Amino acid sequence: MGAPASQTTAHPGPGAANPAPSQSDRKVRGRPLAPRGRRFGLNRAATVFILPSMLFIGLFTYYPAVRSLIGGFYSWNGFSAPQYVGLSQFREYFSSPTFTPEAKNVVLLVLGWLLITLVAQFTAAEVVAHLPRRLGSTAKYLFALPIVLPPVVLIDLWAYMFNPTDGLLNKIFNAFGLEGPNWLGNEHLALVSILLIGFPWISNLGFLIFLGGIQNLPQELMEASALDGASALRRWLYVDAPLLLPQFRVAFILGGLYMAQNFVPILLLTNGGPGNATMVPGLDMYEQAFQNDQYGYGMAIGTLLFIAMLVFTLFTMRLLRPRT
Repeated sequence: MGAPASQTTAHPGPGAANPAPSQSDRKVRGRPLAPRGRRFGLNRAATVFILPSMLFIGLFTYYPAVRSLIGGFYSWNGFSAPQYVGLSQFREYFSSPTFTPEAKNVVLLVLGWLLITLVAQFTAAEVVAHLPRRLGSTAKYLFALPIVLPPVVLIDLWAYMFNPTDGLLNKIFNAFGLEGPNWLGNEHLALVSILLIGFPWISNLGFLIFLGGIQNLPQELMEASALDGASALRRWLYVDAPLLLPQFRVAFILGGLYMAQNFVPILLLTNGGPGNATMVPGLDMYEQAFQNDQYGYGMAIGTLLFIAMLVFTLFTMRLLRPRT
């Protein structure tokens, strides 16, 4: 007689598919999945909590940005109804006498800022990362502490240093028997003076980005370069720098975007002068919108600045992408 049905065991053949695991057998990273109903409840609760944040971000971040992009095609003084003017405000800005000086100044500021800050921050991060533990921690905090200072305080400090009569810089010149220049009143020095703000240019986010990248480099490479007799400078240039390409890309993009749209030091120190020596698109946009009540024209300048920064970002991401 055959065995009872309750005692028979079916063994799948070699080609048969394995039976689907039960709910209790399913695991994610070694932990059983929560029941379906509970997972749905957690997802719904997370959606409810994150929805207000999404609404506020959309209302106060994305809507103004989209409204600004559209507003460049309308002439609007802030009170009367906007009037559609097409591309006329963009053409007006391109033909304005300040367009060429503004474009030249913002390019010089961005390139100069990136050159001096990337070199200074990368060098400082390399030095701090290889200091003794306690001394390195102290230096790290000292370099990062000025980041939390309000920018206006830093600008006010440099306004005192640039003072042609009582400023610290000219007092140093006078101590050596030299006559100090008018830093902010000389059209050939005004843009350079703006770049000097923040010297030695270490206390910035880029320093922390480079320091974090250096501290996570493989220790084996450091030991191998030491065994090969590589100097610190050669290790920085031929070992650390290529491995820190993602950090360079982030610092390059953030630094370029910051300098392209940051007109506060120029507004407080020179207001674009002398003449148009320090005028930049961001300051022109601010003056047209909030001083001349030409909001549509200011939005047109802002749209062009946004397009330029977008092209800069895409170009940098392609130029500095990791090549593996």
